[in-house]
Amino acid sequence: MADAATAAPAPVQGQRERILDIALGLMAERGASGTSMRALADACGLNVAALYHYFPSKDALLRAVIEERRYGAQLQSLPIPDLRLPPEERVAALVVEMWDGAMAEAPIWRLLLSEALHGDDTARDVGDDLRRTLEGGLAEALPRLVPELAIDLDVATRLVAATLLALLVESSLVSADEVAARARTRARDVARVLVAGA
Repeated sequence: MADAATAAPAPVQGQRERILDIALGLMAERGASGTSMRALADACGLNVAALYHYFPSKDALLRAVIEERRYGAQLQSLPIPDLRLPPEERVAALVVEMWDGAMAEAPIWRLLLSEALHGDDTARDVGDDLRRTLEGGLAEALPRLVPELAIDLDVATRLVAATLLALLVESSLVSADEVAARARTRARDVARVLVAGA
């Protein structure tokens, strides 16, 4: 029988979400590899055993931090640009709206990219799942929102997704003031390609 002093406390309502929020903050600041389960437990005011009750490993914790953002569900409700706009403006508006949504989640995306670049298999797997989810959401939305597409739908979805991912990297290389302007420029660029001649 476990000693009462070392046993994990009973689950508390909302505790898992609280742990994930604190973990995201620590990981965004220190990286996943620089965030120990002990440091997270201390930041949460818990013992390490309590963390392992919720997350059996640090990999499981990283996966949960990312997956809890429910990007798949968010992509099911992509922003709908004004359908009265010309096709090029609709595409640009969609890309800018998606970019703004990504920026609202900037710490998680930066964490994911950083960990993947450092060779973390969990970050790469989750990142690739998110890329596929993004392309799937675009494949459903683009024909509805922009029936005037001038290129193959698969190419269009990959191009928009690649533009958004490239912007994530680019946003780390330029000042915050430049990011929004570059996002609008990239949105117009990709819109021209997707609806050329429409």
